[in-house]
Amino acid sequence: MNGSALPVQRVLRVFVLLAAVGFAAGPEPAPAAATGAAPAPALQNGTIRFGSPQAISDAGVFIGREYGYFREQGLDVETIPFQSGPNTIPALASGELETAGGTISVALLNALERGIEIKMVADKGTSRPGFEFVQVPVRRDLLDSGAVRSIADLRGRPVAVASLQSGAESLVAHVLARGGLSITDVELQPLGYGDMVVAFGNNAIDAANIIEPALSAAIDRNLVGTWEPGRSSAAFGGVYQAATVVYSGQFANQADLARRFMVAYLRGVRAYNDAFVKGEGRGAIVRILAENTSVKDPAVYERMNMAGLDPDGRIARQSLQLDVDYFRQMGYYTGPVTLNDLIDTSFAESAVQQLGPYQ
Repeated sequence: MNGSALPVQRVLRVFVLLAAVGFAAGPEPAPAAATGAAPAPALQNGTIRFGSPQAISDAGVFIGREYGYFREQGLDVETIPFQSGPNTIPALASGELETAGGTISVALLNALERGIEIKMVADKGTSRPGFEFVQVPVRRDLLDSGAVRSIADLRGRPVAVASLQSGAESLVAHVLARGGLSITDVELQPLGYGDMVVAFGNNAIDAANIIEPALSAAIDRNLVGTWEPGRSSAAFGGVYQAATVVYSGQFANQADLARRFMVAYLRGVRAYNDAFVKGEGRGAIVRILAENTSVKDPAVYERMNMAGLDPDGRIARQSLQLDVDYFRQMGYYTGPVTLNDLIDTSFAESAVQQLGPYQ
């Protein structure tokens, strides 16, 4: 059933599997052949489980499902809610999910090093000028009072991120660096995006790496103010790769299914771009997003910072490299995995060859 959470017993089974392969931690990675974990059975039908934060950047999946693009490919997509990308890794590793929206993280690099195949295959959300859907806003009263005038004024203050040792933390670190601060100069607090809105209202956090639609919810309640120093695109040289479509190794190896999913997904992304870049069919797309995210009021989409979604699925590799460099700089990850091990653009390239370049 769409939007259903994973049953508790299935989640426990996932974490038992990951403990067996040494996913959590350990001085030596466990060889994949020694895990003793039987591979999950291959898909017997066209039901694809997609781990989703149910964010605006999931638009390609929502639209593709509503417009029948997945159905035309013989697929049925079930969305399963997750707080953040790193939380989907156990389920991808065990075969509980075929695909998900994911951000780069130390957990993902560790999983690859331990023989768990996971691939970033297409864009699922970039922040760039005109599409700043990921920002680091500051509590409104701090901006209005002048208590925070520059990035340097965030020193010692509580800052929320959806996950630690991930792209979310890396973004905050790059924003802080623009003001001469490091990540150790603030008090990091891991929170879900909805919880961030509540925490701003309770004065429990002073800033956060927050995405739409939670960003607009906080702005509409006058809890936060956006400011130029908190723009993710500025911190990452113009384009910040906030999320990608991730395939489990098992799903990637079912090449026909994986390619068909990508064709339908990119058709959904292109309809999104028709709406928010060209202004074509915008009302219908807003209705779909309103039905699948927490933003139900169509008027909000007129002022919301929409996600950038590449119509050809291209990944901003240079942005992800900045994240990996940050992980290494902090000593979070010292292993051999590189972006070449993580990124596989062949599915998106195949889909674009079939669909033709977006015009």
